[in-house]
Amino acid sequence: MKIGKILLALTLVIMSGTASAQTLYKFGFCSGFAGTESRLTIEGATSAEAAIFISAEELERFSGDSFAGVNAALTSKMNVHDMTAWIRKDLNGENLAEQYIDIRSTQKPRDGWNSIQFDTPVVIEPGTGYYVGYTFNQTKTASAISFVDGDYAGASWIRTGEGNWSERADLGILSIEALITGENLPQNDMQLISASLSDDYYVIDTPVSMIYEIRNNGVEPVSVFTLTIADEEAGISVSHTVYQTVSYGVTRSYKESFVIPGVESGKKYRFTATVSKPNGSDDETPEDNSVVLGEIPVLATVFPRTVLLEEFTTEKCSNCPAAAETVHDMIATFTDDQKKRFAMVCHHSGYGIDAFTQPCDKDYIWFYNNGGSMYAPAFMLDREGQTGSSVRTPVFSNLPVNAFAYKVTQAQDVPALYSVTVSGTHDATSRKLHVKVEGEEMLATLDNPRITVYVVEDNVLASNDGMGQSGSGGAKFYHNHVERAYNDTWGEPAEWNGNKYTYECELEYPEGCKTEDMQVVAFISNRDETDPVNCEVGNAAWKELADFDPSGIDGITNDSGKTSAMIYDLSGSLTRNSDDTTGLPAGVYIVKKISGGKSTTSKIIVR
Repeated sequence: MKIGKILLALTLVIMSGTASAQTLYKFGFCSGFAGTESRLTIEGATSAEAAIFISAEELERFSGDSFAGVNAALTSKMNVHDMTAWIRKDLNGENLAEQYIDIRSTQKPRDGWNSIQFDTPVVIEPGTGYYVGYTFNQTKTASAISFVDGDYAGASWIRTGEGNWSERADLGILSIEALITGENLPQNDMQLISASLSDDYYVIDTPVSMIYEIRNNGVEPVSVFTLTIADEEAGISVSHTVYQTVSYGVTRSYKESFVIPGVESGKKYRFTATVSKPNGSDDETPEDNSVVLGEIPVLATVFPRTVLLEEFTTEKCSNCPAAAETVHDMIATFTDDQKKRFAMVCHHSGYGIDAFTQPCDKDYIWFYNNGGSMYAPAFMLDREGQTGSSVRTPVFSNLPVNAFAYKVTQAQDVPALYSVTVSGTHDATSRKLHVKVEGEEMLATLDNPRITVYVVEDNVLASNDGMGQSGSGGAKFYHNHVERAYNDTWGEPAEWNGNKYTYECELEYPEGCKTEDMQVVAFISNRDETDPVNCEVGNAAWKELADFDPSGIDGITNDSGKTSAMIYDLSGSLTRNSDDTTGLPAGVYIVKKISGGKSTTSKIIVR
């Protein structure tokens, strides 16, 4: 929280028999906030005092005005019998003015703000600093004194019982404000309390959102102001005129989008956000109008994200068929683009093991808070840690279809800072693949990047001739996204050349797999063997095995100028010396045509 002077006016009409206006202005260091959680417990029946010090420099603009009272916040009124608001020149000095309230008076101590006015105001003398505070008596142990986050000199003085005053900056800033009345109150005065960009980076020529919180500390309502993002050292600045009505003493949060001109990819900039020109006038206290956003790297581009959904499932899990149906129904709601950017792998662990369990699946129970409470069905989405969980884990339970679809598509909308592409060759005869994974890093967010590759298969009949799945209702069950091969449990390092990487591996899947139902899934992720929620996936990619190049076809040249065609199966064996597919068994084939000395290769599917 940015700490600045908070000046909030409150108009009251209090005159016997006539209606004349008296303006009370709130001046403090807590940004108008009252802390609601206790940071200090005082034992037993005793007294306590709290105060802030307002220096002569800070009060200079109010010279000749008067202290009319104190605005003091309590986290809880419980066990507080009475309060006395006061003004002093010295912490141990006499009260220049005071006002007492207790549990029997018309105005009683209450939770939150207590606006306590003096019968006789105290004139603010030039060149004089004042302590503004209160004393309360408690009947038993209480946690009444309100603090907010921040650090401001002189804003946290505490005294209990007969002890000495101490400055408790470790507890934050006291929720205390002076009530000031007079002729010198600010008219056009804004404060920028906080500001942050929506991302930790900026992509050239792309709008970025800034969320910011402002407060109108002036008497006049603000209807228009200027919002600026700038790096003065780099000579970069962009401003927007904002038309928003912010009433006297009100705090508001807004979002504004900027395209920042003149930045260069690969450089970092230290931007500052500033509000200015309330109602077109100069701000009367510009020192609280800016917030430093910190150093922001600039990127040339970001990449579309393909999310990785991992499911923990076994044939012993009676609830897993319903989860599989949920995933099926969720995918049916996706657009074509969302389907392309969705990769999935099933780990047969979490609730026992079965015939499809791979060694890596057993190791992955570490994600359940390092082997903590396990269950299935369960999921991980890009191995991101789950908020609200009582343990540190990326694992979460099954969701309703709409909620699941929302979770996945929201993740797809987050740009990726790593790209992933998959290519390779496939020899169906030997059941071997050569897989090549390539990509680029726009910003190093993974401390220990690893490449993991899975070969998965759909439409796999459950064990016991399809009847081995618990909870299937007596019907044959087919598994999807079944792991058939993988490179390494936790992935392997890639070869890096600057910000580009390459990784290659050889994989072999078992006999009996249907290649037309198989895909290769690859992703780049962090590896942290100490923390299950620090293994997030940077990006993923997948490719149908049928789209891999066959590795068994020899090169053919023909310089005769004649046209010829041959059909090969996926193992590279010649099937037919023409492009006529009549009578071919259903499957995927490679057609190679040679014409005029040029060779072209295409893929066909015979159904």
